[in-house]
Amino acid sequence: MQANPYLKYNWPSILWAAFILYLCMMPAHHLPHIAIPNFDKLVHFTFYFTLTLLMNWGWMKQGSFNWLHKRALLKIFLFCCIYGFTIEIMQETLTTDRHFEWLDEAANATGAGVGLVAWRFYRNNKN
Repeated sequence: MQANPYLKYNWPSILWAAFILYLCMMPAHHLPHIAIPNFDKLVHFTFYFTLTLLMNWGWMKQGSFNWLHKRALLKIFLFCCIYGFTIEIMQETLTTDRHFEWLDEAANATGAGVGLVAWRFYRNNKN
């Protein structure tokens, strides 16, 4: 039996997205406290930078849904922004000690945007 080509190449991004959700919904007192100002923004940036790279790799390799190849960068950027925004809303509404923060969403979107630039740079200089 052959594995689904979409899942074959996209399981890293799916697991990474689940990891982001898990950590963002975890009670704040279970997370390590790092005494660096705005360190959490760097974490958000890194989460979405990585998610963007993993999604680009998976979407380009898979052949199940060719429509994902068209305007993939825009679709991935929008997905990452909406996913991050949704998690921020979930933190506000479903947890008692986590809250919606616009700066977290800005860090998510910035990480996704820089991830797209890095992907384009990689693809343009691959040869």
